[in-house]
Amino acid sequence: MTEFDKSLKEYNTFGLDCTAREYLELHDESDFDYVCKKYAERGALLVLGGGSNTVFTNRVFEGCVLRVCNRGISVVKEDDTQVIVRAAAGEVWREFVLWCCQRGYCGLENLAAIYGTVGASPVQNIGAYGVQVADLIEEVEYLDMSCGAKKRIKAADCDFDYRFSRWKKANKNELIYSVSFRLQKKFVPNLSYAAVANNMSEKEREALTPLAMCNLITKVRNSKLPDVATLGNVGSFFKNPVVSKEQFEALKAKDETIVSFDDKNGVKLSAAWLIEHCGFKGKRFGNVGMHEKQALVLVNYGGASGREIVDFASLVKETVLQNYGVNLEIEAHLV
Repeated sequence: MTEFDKSLKEYNTFGLDCTAREYLELHDESDFDYVCKKYAERGALLVLGGGSNTVFTNRVFEGCVLRVCNRGISVVKEDDTQVIVRAAAGEVWREFVLWCCQRGYCGLENLAAIYGTVGASPVQNIGAYGVQVADLIEEVEYLDMSCGAKKRIKAADCDFDYRFSRWKKANKNELIYSVSFRLQKKFVPNLSYAAVANNMSEKEREALTPLAMCNLITKVRNSKLPDVATLGNVGSFFKNPVVSKEQFEALKAKDETIVSFDDKNGVKLSAAWLIEHCGFKGKRFGNVGMHEKQALVLVNYGGASGREIVDFASLVKETVLQNYGVNLEIEAHLV
């Protein structure tokens, strides 16, 4: 059922006060026909999961918002070493990861405590602490809203890359309604990030379980990132930029403390480092600012508009470009 002039404030983690001209929800496959009908009428639908990566730039969204609310988790296939778990797109990601870890299913624990839904995980190719969800996805099921066909696609055909997938720029007619993950039963903890490894003793490492790792990652994230319930945000607002080795060497010659990571296309820089060294960490401009503990997280101190967020993000981008010659790309989805 379509609702009109629906407030979206409680459906986006920035807490932006935006009204959608039309709004509907997907709860199960019985809603597919109506969704396709609405898609045909509108020509496009804005698919919304947990709203944890969405910035509404205007007070009114003139289109139609489709919020994915279907639920359900099931084991599709299992043997002594692996398990394939299928989760509905509307499942809360944080809860799904915890569900898997409680059962000893391994692989997702480093992606604990990330806001959003299961359906959004392949779109963004979410990643944290040395793990990308693309490496764990078996297949994605989606509805082609342009013709009503239900289809499946293997991970290899999803065009996964750093914070990228086939759904980021195109294929807006494809509505993801479930994702299947191939997880392991033998636990091999990923301790490649110092922020994780340094938070435990040798004894704790030896006693690690998927659930313990999940709890540790949650603790680490909560110590650095603001709770969206008290300080609106969408997590990392900018991508870590990749530059050529020549440009990196020039930047390092100016400041040898610059933070970098190896990348197949050159050298990946820490956007947080660049933003912090431009003086924005902990700085507040009106209703918005960069978080005091994490320079990559743009926050809404209360009452901010989408336009304020975009204007501030533009200021950050311009300053980093002027000081370092590096162009930051916004990771958040601007609507």
